[in-house]
Amino acid sequence: MSQIEIAQIIDQIKQEIQIDANGQGKASVRAAARLANVNDAGLLRSLKTAADISRSKLAERLIYKGFKGAEIKSWSESGIPDVAVATILHYYGYEAGKRCTAQAKLACEAFESIGVRAWIQDLLGWTKPATQPQEQSTTSALPPVEQRLHTLVLAMKTLAELTGGRLNPYMEQQFKDYAGNLLAEHNRKLLTPSEERWLGVVNFAESKLGKKVPLSGAHYRGHLGTWVRTFYPQLGDRQETRLVNGVQQPIYVYACHDPVVAAGLTKAIEEFFAHPSPGAALRQAGAFASKKEPVLTK
Repeated sequence: MSQIEIAQIIDQIKQEIQIDANGQGKASVRAAARLANVNDAGLLRSLKTAADISRSKLAERLIYKGFKGAEIKSWSESGIPDVAVATILHYYGYEAGKRCTAQAKLACEAFESIGVRAWIQDLLGWTKPATQPQEQSTTSALPPVEQRLHTLVLAMKTLAELTGGRLNPYMEQQFKDYAGNLLAEHNRKLLTPSEERWLGVVNFAESKLGKKVPLSGAHYRGHLGTWVRTFYPQLGDRQETRLVNGVQQPIYVYACHDPVVAAGLTKAIEEFFAHPSPGAALRQAGAFASKKEPVLTK
């Protein structure tokens, strides 16, 4: 018996081998018997003893491999799993005593490098179904904090060169405040990882809505903060210490990660800039009557 003859037998029993969608193969009792060169009726009798008190040595070997007695008995109808075919070939090749066959041993040698399952898959041309690629998120992420600070330093250097070292003091201070607050926010996230984002109303107006909040005039930033606290107190009253003009100051911050708060801030800011004289509206509402120490807006 040669490997060529094994290949011929395999070609003859090809129609009695099947494979499921997961790549697991099965062979009929006749196909397994042909591979092992044993009588198919004798193999069937051995398998059917798996549910009996007195089992065949082959049935005991299969049960030792983890198969159930009732399951083995049903293989005459459902087919023999590929892992069990390998056990049957090994049994008749090396463990069956005088019933060992050279063909079963040769078949074991032919399959031992790739396994019976891989052989069945190759024989029947099975390929693993392509998995559906996961949709990649299109959400843009901010650069790392160290990269943002580096960009800020380069921007300050460029501005200083363009202005001959006469950078506007207010603008320079704004840069320093931004850098300090950026580092503080980064450190807070490292200490208490969270998806929360708390912003001052001016920061929200400028970074999220693209507004330019002036330092003076009818719509200056101090009045904007008072407007929100006066007409939209339900948005919150949390205070945090932030850098303002180089000095640590308490400012009101809002939960901008909350869609309801973000929508409320947007509405308040739009109303503030649409009003011809927000200062007069605030005085009429009694916003400036309190004697409490003012809290700055950032």
